[in-house]
Amino acid sequence: MTNSLAQRLGWVLWPSFLVACASELAFFALFDPTDLRLFGVPIEAERMPVYTIGFFAFWIIGAVSSALTVFLAQSPFEANRCTLEPNERPLGCPRRGVDEADARVGRA
Repeated sequence: MTNSLAQRLGWVLWPSFLVACASELAFFALFDPTDLRLFGVPIEAERMPVYTIGFFAFWIIGAVSSALTVFLAQSPFEANRCTLEPNERPLGCPRRGVDEADARVGRA
């Protein structure tokens, strides 16, 4: 079964969106955006931009985690498959089929 890019993006973005929602709720239930500090300096922004930046930060963290999971869940066949046609593969490629050197000698 082949997985399209759209399917893989769905596998990455939807769970990371849900994680961002839960993380946003949990984080800002404990911390007030007006009390946050960045490198010891108070963040001088209103609440809504801090909530927005926090949500997208959590979404990016979740997306990186999900993308790594999708990447590591590939089967060896998917990870090692050659995208070139057999006649376009370089000489000496084991998946080329009949090697030109063998074809010239008549071993094919």
